Amino acid sequence: MKTSFHQFIGLGLILFGLVVASCAGKSAPTQFYMLGPVMSDEVESHPANSTSTVYITLDTVEIPEYLNRPHIVTHVDRAEYQIDEFHRWMEPLQDNLTRVIANHLSVLLNPKGIDILYTARPVKTEYTIVVQILRMEGKLGQGMFLDARWSFFDQQDETPVVTKRFVRIQEFTSDDTYQGLLQTQNRSIESLCRAMADGIDQI
Repeated sequence: MKTSFHQFIGLGLILFGLVVASCAGKSAPTQFYMLGPVMSDEVESHPANSTSTVYITLDTVEIPEYLNRPHIVTHVDRAEYQIDEFHRWMEPLQDNLTRVIANHLSVLLNPKGIDILYTARPVKTEYTIVVQILRMEGKLGQGMFLDARWSFFDQQDETPVVTKRFVRIQEFTSDDTYQGLLQTQNRSIESLCRAMADGIDQI
């Protein structure tokens, strides 16, 4: 009897271990995301004459340290934030933002004969753009808040020709998913780039 009882207990522990292992193997897969261009069809890129093109350097976009992580950070309430283990950026957010902003500005300013460079190239540039993301916070299914500062520098004397602040509250038009969050972030970044292009065009 004792042997049978011990065998029964042992079999129960084995089955329990198999159930736990099975549940552990069914954890949600990690999803990866990237910001991307969502320029309206009304903006058309016209190649400028290469001999008269003005090249401008875009420095790596600065972001707050709390966003400088592979996990996507969402704003929950007041001072509460959430770091999601299973929803992450495909590449460092700084690199993604820098490339997207450079591409947006190139499309918007290309008809003016201006091209934006964001990587080291053997091209002489006379001006530099510095972008600082002060806050970029979104609540799933609710809204998006973007607070940024950008400066346009003359490389000869390293003084800012212009410095402006951009603040925008963007309402969700999608759903309460991370895809909806990124769509709203993309629209906010596009609005920032349009404001920057207008400011640069007036210099």
